[in-house]
Amino acid sequence: MSSEIPYIAGLRSLAAAYDAFIVDLWGVVYEEQRLCFGVFNALSQLSDAGKKVVFLSNSPLRSADMVKTLERMGIKRYLYYGVLTAGEVIYHELRRRVDPFFLNLGRKCFHIGPENFWQPYADLGYVPVSNIDEADFIFVTGTMGNQDSLEKYEPFFRVCLSRRLPMVCACPDSFILKDGTPYMAAGALAAQYQKVGGTVFWRGKPDPSVFLYCAEGLETEKSRIAVIGDCLQTDIYGANLSGLDALFVAGGIHAKELGINRGQQPEADRVSSLLNQHDCTAKAVLPAFVW
Repeated sequence: MSSEIPYIAGLRSLAAAYDAFIVDLWGVVYEEQRLCFGVFNALSQLSDAGKKVVFLSNSPLRSADMVKTLERMGIKRYLYYGVLTAGEVIYHELRRRVDPFFLNLGRKCFHIGPENFWQPYADLGYVPVSNIDEADFIFVTGTMGNQDSLEKYEPFFRVCLSRRLPMVCACPDSFILKDGTPYMAAGALAAQYQKVGGTVFWRGKPDPSVFLYCAEGLETEKSRIAVIGDCLQTDIYGANLSGLDALFVAGGIHAKELGINRGQQPEADRVSSLLNQHDCTAKAVLPAFVW
C-alpha cells in the first residue's frame, strides 16, 4: 500500500492509538450467521487491552435482537460495550413521532421485507396492510428475495408516487453480502424511490448523527475513536462525515471489486481508485477484522 493509506495486517499495529472502536457487523464481524475468521480473537485482544467496542449496524432489527444474535455466535456481552442498529433508531422515531416527517403520518403501512423484520415494530400500534390503496406510508425493512431488482418495483413506485405515499426505511444498506456475493437490500429501494420523487425517512449509516451518538457514549476524545467497516458508502463515508478515523476492511463487500478474497492484500491503485469513486478516505486498510 502507499504511505498515505497504509495496509496493515491487523489491529495489533494501531490499537494503541485508539481507546475505542465503532465496528460494523455484517461483512466485518459475521456473515450469514457465521463469525468471520479471526473476529473472536480480535475482540478478546481489544477487551484485554481495555478498548471499548460499539457495534453500529444498519440492520432493521432492534439492538437487543442483535445482542441475541451475537450471543448465539459466541460473542459474549463482556467483549463489547454496546450495540446500535438503524432499526433501533427507527423504532424510537416511529414511537415518539417528534420529527416533522411523522406529524401527519398515518398508522397504516405497506411493509416491504421479510415478515420477521416486521416483528420488532409490531407493538407500536401501526397496522400492516396488504393493499397499497389502504396504506398511509411504505415501511421498508428489506426486499422480497435475493433475485429482486429495481425494475420489478417500477410499477409499484408509480402507484406510490400517484398517492404521494412517504416511505420509512429501516435499513439504509443498498447491498448486503451473502456467501461473498452482494445482494440488493432495503436501502437500494429507498434510494430509488427518492430518486424518482418519493419522500423517504431513514436513519443509519452514513448519517453522522448515529456515529456521533456512539462516539458520545464512549466518553473519550474523537481522535481516539476509529470506525471499522467494509462498506465505503456507509461505514467509511459516514466516518469521514463524522470526523472520525476510518479503517477500511478490504475483504468485505468490496472484495470482488478489489480482486481479492478475505484476508488477502489488495493492490494500492485499486484501493485508491475505489476510495476516490466513493469520495472518501481511510486511515488504514485491513484484510479483515483480525488482530
